Amino acid sequence: MDLKQLEPIIESVLNHHQLSLYSLKTKKEFGEHILEILVDGDDLSSDHLGIVNTEISAALSDDLFDPDYFLEVSSPGAERPIRNEQEVEKAIGKYVHIETPELNSDGYLLDFKAGIITFQINLKGRLKKVEIPYTTVKSMRLAIKF
Repeated sequence: MDLKQLEPIIESVLNHHQLSLYSLKTKKEFGEHILEILVDGDDLSSDHLGIVNTEISAALSDDLFDPDYFLEVSSPGAERPIRNEQEVEKAIGKYVHIETPELNSDGYLLDFKAGIITFQINLKGRLKKVEIPYTTVKSMRLAIKF
């Protein structure tokens, strides 16, 4: 099964539902082969993703999609990784967790310009803005504020 051939078909269905492809891969769980499609967008309800799953299944022909695989459509989760500069830009204004050699903290991503992340953290009750070069970020993900 060639994922590069499946991708445009899947993206066509997702575009119809105002969703974008976050990740496409095959995996094996509990002895079952799975085609995992992670999607992003405004409506990630289980009802909506069920409809999307049905439409993708109908759009994939047997010569492209191995019938021995189960199709799984889901969201990347509330604490999804922020993997590239485009996703950093989409996360502006959101609560995130950033790890760099000097910092390991949660806070608000305020801005991202010219390769510099402006990040607001709470240090002992005081809000502090920190500028972080994107190239120093080891990992970044959305976070949930409690």
